[in-house]
Amino acid sequence: MLCNAYLLEGSMSWRALNLGELAHIVGRGSGVRSPRGEYPLDPSLREDADNLMLLCADQHGEIDAVGSLDLFTVEKLRQAKRQHEDRIRHLTSLGEDRATTVLRMVGPVHGRGVELSRQAAAAAVVARDRYPLFLESYTRHGIEIDLRGYPESRRSWGGTASQDAVVSLEYYRIATRMIDDVVERQLQPGVAREAVRHVSVFGFARLPLLVHLGSRLDDTVPTDIYQRHREDESWVWREGEGVPAAGFSTLVDQDVPAGSEAVLVVNVSGAIGMQEVPAALAGLRRWEIRPAGVPTGPDIMRDRGCLERFTAELRGFFAGLEAEAKTLERLHVLPAVPMSAAIAFGRVHHPQVHPQLVVYERLAGSYVPTLTVGGGGASGRDA
Repeated sequence: MLCNAYLLEGSMSWRALNLGELAHIVGRGSGVRSPRGEYPLDPSLREDADNLMLLCADQHGEIDAVGSLDLFTVEKLRQAKRQHEDRIRHLTSLGEDRATTVLRMVGPVHGRGVELSRQAAAAAVVARDRYPLFLESYTRHGIEIDLRGYPESRRSWGGTASQDAVVSLEYYRIATRMIDDVVERQLQPGVAREAVRHVSVFGFARLPLLVHLGSRLDDTVPTDIYQRHREDESWVWREGEGVPAAGFSTLVDQDVPAGSEAVLVVNVSGAIGMQEVPAALAGLRRWEIRPAGVPTGPDIMRDRGCLERFTAELRGFFAGLEAEAKTLERLHVLPAVPMSAAIAFGRVHHPQVHPQLVVYERLAGSYVPTLTVGGGGASGRDA
């Protein structure tokens, strides 16, 4: 109950086994040797369901150990039991159409990483009145893309700033292959056999990789994208908490005719100065997407509606390109966006209809093209 372990199958034998143990909140006996047994509860009530919990063996032993009785009090265990039963009652009340398959991707961002547990993802999904399905793999962690085992750059080995940029591009090539492998081997077969009818996506990684992940998601499958919030490190959308209703607008920042290439600067979580646009792109037509009526900021994407409005603005932008920039073949994208917005960006882009994306990232003090999306697939680019 407390650790959410699956108690009907062995983790080594994979055989169907009953590994649960009934534990007493107030001990069966009333003496000092019975854990919490001195609590004033009538002996006739000690075998009732209200006084019993289903635990794994490790938990059972720990809550009854002499050294932990001050922590696992009667009140604490009753609260845990009540919360768990409320959660199960809520989940089992949801219909089959409220199921969602959870996909998690986590990687380092300039040396910083986070933990993205199944429990954190489940809490965010349940808050949206859905229940999570973790398609099982041999790790029993479901659809998970873990990029933390690969170094982002040579700097961790004592390399120079210029080497940092070059080796990071190799990191992108490795990471995109991992993303493609998981999507093609796990997610797409589930969609094909209709085992996956809704997807919930959680991503913490470098922005170009999140754009690539979004581009590999099937746009015909209903999908919710989640955002990690800095103040409490949760992934639960802040609905109805007085969040400013941020909208978005697209401006022509440099009004020159659109040829085969153009630039899009996306200033949402931060601001990329126009002087930071690489010199090679200086003469191209340039658009900017930014918040309307509110300043840019790292916590702007607090409510789900904000992400939906950003996605709608993107769809309108790409629709305009189809009508007005028919010669455009390549769009250079400089993003300063929350991670959920990067995934949405990739998902909105249609590789057969829209121009190829060249996604940039700030490396070694300047913006470098690191990944292409569309036009033959995604790949790392040479700086």
